[in-house]
Amino acid sequence: MGVFREITIEWDGAEYVFTPSNKLLRRIEGQGVNIAVLMHGLAVGPISAPSLAFVASEFLKAGGAVVTEDEVFGYIMTATQGQIDAIATSVATAITPVEPNEKKPEAPAVKSPSAKTAKPKQ
Repeated sequence: MGVFREITIEWDGAEYVFTPSNKLLRRIEGQGVNIAVLMHGLAVGPISAPSLAFVASEFLKAGGAVVTEDEVFGYIMTATQGQIDAIATSVATAITPVEPNEKKPEAPAVKSPSAKTAKPKQ
């Protein structure tokens, strides 16, 4: 069971869905972004635009987007406060693990093949 939420981030007219992992966060920290400092900035300010751009670009890439951190940085530097807040909220939500008593969304039902059509493992 994962501890992170599935997140959707909109970018360039498309939606990218991913679930963060500790491995992804360690990789981000290995590139010089302190997640605790970033979260503090997201909560009370100020936000480091280069750090936010890097983390957002890594999250977008994890969701399948082809994007560079420079593209995200350029967007942040010309975005409205509302657009910046949307990115910051997505990043903060992604980084924050699910609370122990918070119900995670249920996985979609998977139809299992009937016994008559199931093939044995080889």
